[in-house]
Amino acid sequence: MKNLRKAYYDIFSRIYDYFVKLHSSDKSGKLRSWLIEKAGLKPGTKVLDLCTGTGEVALRAYKKIEDGIVVGIDFSEGMLKKAKEKSSDIVWIKADAVFLPFRENCFDVVFCAYAFYELKDREKIQMLKEVKRVLTDRGRLIIMEHEEPKNPFLRFLYRIRLATMGSWNSRKFIENELKILCSIFEKVKKEISPSGNSKIFICSL
Repeated sequence: MKNLRKAYYDIFSRIYDYFVKLHSSDKSGKLRSWLIEKAGLKPGTKVLDLCTGTGEVALRAYKKIEDGIVVGIDFSEGMLKKAKEKSSDIVWIKADAVFLPFRENCFDVVFCAYAFYELKDREKIQMLKEVKRVLTDRGRLIIMEHEEPKNPFLRFLYRIRLATMGSWNSRKFIENELKILCSIFEKVKKEISPSGNSKIFICSL
């Protein structure tokens, strides 16, 4: 099943950037810029971008950290190939978000944009625990996800995504996600994007 998902993302990488812009109604990339702004990145910050896809969040983060470091991971070779075409300054690693190949306390900020819901529910919990392990004492995890679309067709695609790439119980997980996040992190703050189509959770230790 995992290999099938990898094959799907390898193919999906060809249209991924366009799909996200359509789904989030964000053709100019303002939502990712908003995400980076909320992270409060500073020179020297060590950043990890989970499920980096084609690397858009990692690229924006890199512009803010000067002498810091940005690492982008994804299990899809197709996604990483697209990311590598955009920048050679970022460390791109093929890895699974639920088994992070890093030591404890090594990242100040961890991003996960438009990928959390595509994990199985048990994988979501495992990923959160792994992130907590690799974050520094004052580190932050910032998750950005779509709100359920109001447009009937986009809402249909959204629910199909949850059921197929996540699990049939994903909607129930989402209803309790704030409680689940608070069970792992000391502080959790939720904010809705200016467009109303996306949301972020800022989780800190």
